[in-house]
Amino acid sequence: MEHFIRIAFWIFTLSGSLQAGPLFKRATSDWNIDFMRANVTCPPDSTFYSPEEVLPKCITTALDCVMQELLGKARVECDDPENRIGQALETYSTLSVTRIRNGHGLTDSPDCVCEKWRQTTFHEFLNKTETLLNLDNTESHKTSA
Repeated sequence: MEHFIRIAFWIFTLSGSLQAGPLFKRATSDWNIDFMRANVTCPPDSTFYSPEEVLPKCITTALDCVMQELLGKARVECDDPENRIGQALETYSTLSVTRIRNGHGLTDSPDCVCEKWRQTTFHEFLNKTETLLNLDNTESHKTSA
């Protein structure tokens, strides 16, 4: 009887604690947003398509748009002595591949077109990108739960 009570205790304890949060939720520090804010400087007239009001079906496409802005425009126009943009691109590429493997591929829906977003400063672009990545974390948790 004593073993039964011990086993029941551990079953309830573990099942309760494992449901408290996602097992694979990404830490915001992994996204390199803060590092880019601190180390990347762009000319004041540089503008970037910033992800706004992204629909869940558009997250992978929006992430691809962010990578295009970083790879194309930010790498050319901005000063990045510590290669923070390159580090962020590696992380976002991994996120994108993971989403595609989980069945959330790129879409050509008119709702998901990058050019419909406002063009903003690099700082605001990073803020909007962080919001997008938080949305990805939320949506990833919903589908894995």
